[in-house]
Amino acid sequence: MTLPDITPDQIAVICPTKDQPEKVKRLLTCLAASTIKPGQVLIADGGHNLKSVVKPFTTAFNLTCLYCPQTGQILQRNHAHSKLNPEIKLVIHLDDDITFDKDALGVMLDYWNAQDEHNANTPNYKPLGGASFNLVDIVPLQSSFIRTLFFLSTEPKGHVSAAGYAAPFCPANKTHEVEWLIGGATVWQRELIDLHRHPMSFSTRWAVCEDLMFSYPLRQTHRLMVVHDAVMMHNDTYSQMSFKQGIFYGISSVVMRYHFIRQHHSLHTLAFIWMTLGVLAGQLALGLMGSRRHLGLFIGGIEGLGRAILTSIRRRDSTSLAMSMNHRKH
Repeated sequence: MTLPDITPDQIAVICPTKDQPEKVKRLLTCLAASTIKPGQVLIADGGHNLKSVVKPFTTAFNLTCLYCPQTGQILQRNHAHSKLNPEIKLVIHLDDDITFDKDALGVMLDYWNAQDEHNANTPNYKPLGGASFNLVDIVPLQSSFIRTLFFLSTEPKGHVSAAGYAAPFCPANKTHEVEWLIGGATVWQRELIDLHRHPMSFSTRWAVCEDLMFSYPLRQTHRLMVVHDAVMMHNDTYSQMSFKQGIFYGISSVVMRYHFIRQHHSLHTLAFIWMTLGVLAGQLALGLMGSRRHLGLFIGGIEGLGRAILTSIRRRDSTSLAMSMNHRKH
C-alpha cells in the first residue's frame, strides 16, 4: 500500500547545544528562511542562556527552548525527545554548527515521501529508518594501501570496518545506502526513536562515536541513506583546536571508539588496536611537522589506547571507561 505523505507540520527539529548563542542564532536564521517550516523546533539548551536568542524567532515557527536538567549532547537530545508533539512523524537532529539553504529541508521531505512502499512484502525488505543530509564542506578522504592496511579504507563509502572505523560518506556524489548515519545532520523516523533508546545513558563532554552507537545496530532492520541533493554545511572548527584540547579529544576519540566496538561481536579489539596505532602514527608525523593540534591528539591517543588495552586485559566493562571522559577537563 502507499502511505500518506508526511507534511511539514509532522516534522520536528531538535538541536542540543551549550553556550553557543551565535551558532544557535545562525541555525534558527536558516530555519526561518526555509521553504518549509517544521511543525516543532526544540532547542535543548544545556547552558541556560538562550532566551534573548530564541525570542525573535518564536513568531516564525513553533519554537521552544528547553532548559535541560542534565548536560551532555545525548541527554539533552533525549530530554527533547520526551517533549515531541504526538503528531510528529519525522525528527531532524541538527548540531548547532549546521547551516543550510532554503531548499534543504524540502528536498529531504520530498525524498522521504517518494520512497516506494509497494515492496514492503518482498523478501529482505527494510523500511527507511533514517537519512543523513549531504555535508558538502567536508574535505573528502582518499583511500590508499596504507589506509586499507590499518582498516581505514574509505571505500565503500559509509561502511564500518572490523576495527570500528566508520568510513565517511560526505560529500556524497549520489544517494545511497550506508551502515551508519551522522549524529547532527540526520532525519529519523519518529517510531524508530521511540522504540530504540540511545545506548549512551550518561553525560559526555564530547559525544564522539555517539552516532555510530545509535545508528549502526539499526542497519539490520532499516535502510540508512545519505541523500545527495539535501545539502548542508558543517562549519566545524576542529582546525582551531589547541594542544591541550587535542589531548582531550585524542583520549576521548580512542576510548569512545573502543566502547563502541565492545558492543558488537562483529567488531574486533585487536583490529581496533592495530587501526589506532596507524592513526597515531599519522598524528605523530603531522605533529613532528609542526601541528600542535595533531601532537596533542597523538599524546591523548596514546593515553586512550593504553587505558583501552588495560580495560580489555582486566576484562572490565567498557562503560565505566567511557563514563570517565565526562570528568576530564579540556
